Amino acid sequence: MDTILFLVIVGFIHISFYFFNTIFVSCMHLPYLVLLENIGIDIQFLRIKWFTTAFNRSLMKWGLNRSKFWAAWFNTGMIVTLLLLPISIILLLKMTFEAFMKENSVDPNEIGSGETIEIMIPGVTIPFSEMGYYIIALLLSSSVHEFGHAMAAVKEDVRFLGTGMIIFFILPVAYVNICDSGLSMLGHKSRLRILCAGIWHNVILTGLAMMIAGLITILLKPFFIQNTGNSGLLGPVGLSNGDVVHKINDCSVHDSTSWRYCIQQAIQFSTPGYCVNDNIVRKSDKSSFLQNDANDMHHCCDKHYKNNGHLCFEHLGIIDMQAPHSSSVNFCLPIRAIISSSHSYCQSNDHCSMASDYCVKPTVTNSTKVVQIQRYGGKDVIFHGNPLEIYYTIELSDWVPRYSFFSPQLPEALILLCKYVALFSSGIAIVNVIPCFFFDGQHIISILIDQRLKNAVKEQSIRSVIAFVVMTVFSILLIGNVFIILLNKL
Repeated sequence: MDTILFLVIVGFIHISFYFFNTIFVSCMHLPYLVLLENIGIDIQFLRIKWFTTAFNRSLMKWGLNRSKFWAAWFNTGMIVTLLLLPISIILLLKMTFEAFMKENSVDPNEIGSGETIEIMIPGVTIPFSEMGYYIIALLLSSSVHEFGHAMAAVKEDVRFLGTGMIIFFILPVAYVNICDSGLSMLGHKSRLRILCAGIWHNVILTGLAMMIAGLITILLKPFFIQNTGNSGLLGPVGLSNGDVVHKINDCSVHDSTSWRYCIQQAIQFSTPGYCVNDNIVRKSDKSSFLQNDANDMHHCCDKHYKNNGHLCFEHLGIIDMQAPHSSSVNFCLPIRAIISSSHSYCQSNDHCSMASDYCVKPTVTNSTKVVQIQRYGGKDVIFHGNPLEIYYTIELSDWVPRYSFFSPQLPEALILLCKYVALFSSGIAIVNVIPCFFFDGQHIISILIDQRLKNAVKEQSIRSVIAFVVMTVFSILLIGNVFIILLNKL
């Protein structure tokens, strides 16, 4: 599905929900509002909000158990988050400096090439085919972030009101509702532990995702065989889903890297010749009069034989003029039969080990090749065309399932999901700790300034102004970076 079409469909669904919600509120005012309240749904324009208290008891039970463990856990999270704060500030300043230098550069080729903001704004550029991974990773990362706040609030005995999720157009974001008055009554360290808990959990999730991605080979070894050239392409005479490719022409395939190398070899070099017994060549020859086209290509097969899998072959050697049918150096031969009966590849008759062999080579254009794809447990696939089509139409996997109910795409899907989770979770952690408005860093920096400047600056209002100025400066820097990156991508 096209990206624009997908976004149009999502927008239409949102508008439909909003339209019918408006009608139902007007026509069935009280019953409909009671239903929405019981479900916890709030529908607004291009936004759907869901809230529930169903998880409150479980979260309170987890948070109150093992209090010593949670105390050490959230204290560690506070320390890690405070160490991450200067790192995120340095990254933001570095991006600002690089963006400023790029704006002053006159080289037009560099416009739009910057990718430094990608980790801080997940999904600025992602393939549409990976949108599902994007949404799952973003929802998981935000859920883990809010789960950290909720657990820390329960540990600090702050009233926990509930959990929910907001869908902004296509972006799902989890959230928790904590009593603000209870939070404001806590001491500095207790508030910091709650505020830092979400970032701390994102750091942990990032580490877990990276660890799982690195150990996926070991974890899935009982269920998959790796580095065997597994592919998928539907077609009655082509490759099938789950086929194991081991050779392309004379190039061995072991994994996705060697697959790409073999495709490159097939593109760069001409189609090889085939050593075939001379009796097979003579018996299979269906050649008619020889024609040359505008490109000086030989055509010795009529339309009937072309449609039945024949191709004009050129003999790469000296013909025995005493033998029948040997006066021509071109033969109309069935491609599959010739390749199947071939002893080896060749570029001339000298490369054939048997004296009775002919070295015959398909007469094709420079961009058109004959490619032999060998697979385990099935007939070879003979491809006639541009090898680039093989690269773009065949989905390759380095994994072969040991059991039929496993998909060969499962390991790559898990690795890709782990990479997205690590990217988005780290991005959420870095962004949230920056001292900007509406982020966790806003409250963290306010507490730090109020606590550290208490002796130097006696007036709390002045300390609040200092915190406001700091947050304003970094908010402007972040918004400016986002604006520049988005402008360059247009």
